Amino acid sequence: MEKLAEAIYGGLLSGSVLGLMALGLTLIWGSLRMLNLAHGSLYLVGGYVAWTLINWYDLPIWPAFVVGVVAAALVGLVLQITLINPILGKPGWDNASLIATVGASIALESIVLLIFGARVKQMPVALEGQFTLGTISKANQGLLIIVAALLSLFLLSAFLRRSRHGMAIRAVSQQTDAALLMGIPTRQIFLIVMVVSAALAGLAGVLLSSIFYLTPTAGFNPMIKALVVTIFGGLGSIKGTIWAAYIIGLLEAFLIVYMGSSWALPGLFLFMIVMLVIRPNGLFGLGEMQRL
Repeated sequence: MEKLAEAIYGGLLSGSVLGLMALGLTLIWGSLRMLNLAHGSLYLVGGYVAWTLINWYDLPIWPAFVVGVVAAALVGLVLQITLINPILGKPGWDNASLIATVGASIALESIVLLIFGARVKQMPVALEGQFTLGTISKANQGLLIIVAALLSLFLLSAFLRRSRHGMAIRAVSQQTDAALLMGIPTRQIFLIVMVVSAALAGLAGVLLSSIFYLTPTAGFNPMIKALVVTIFGGLGSIKGTIWAAYIIGLLEAFLIVYMGSSWALPGLFLFMIVMLVIRPNGLFGLGEMQRL
């Protein structure tokens, strides 16, 4: 029973981590049909900005977290305006966008390395103390991450389904040309999508840095796992991303608890390969015309 509780908690925490990162990638692909390979660097922006404000300027932790998320959103906005918009819709723009976002990622990581150095840094926990789960004790920070992820998922879903801009994002994701003909300002929608996506990455950075530490390359592994989740869930599907994040998180946690950490990655990727052979379009098998 203790192992079961450990595995379930670990799966929820891991799924929340993956969900926060993967949602941003899903939004970008659903709207722009673009893989944003600078997503992991936006994670770094959120984490390092919050860490700097807390440790260099003695700002309270919660305002610092908010500024970190806003900073990541602003960097995402700048990347969209300066790198993506000039090549958007031009021949070969999809390949050019991959190169542009990889270049932006390298540049942001280099800036972080020059300013902060390679030494590992850790964010102070936002919620101190522990809670008891059966016979095991867990940090409240992990519970905060789970709650923040679930709240973000709920708010994003409500935004997409209830708000005017959210419905415009869904329209653009389903058929960009038709949305443009109906008077939807697609360039403005792309900016909103990038800002929301970057804010989610920044939120992941400020919350997870207290658990996984901060280094100039700390955003790479979360981004790769998030990319795997988006592909497994079905590129462009919010629903698929949420299900995939928690399925993969729980599977990884159960493999670690019951079979050892050495089995986690091989077992996880074997499961994903089998699933993608069965469902090549991802968990929910979305066609090209159905998104978000």
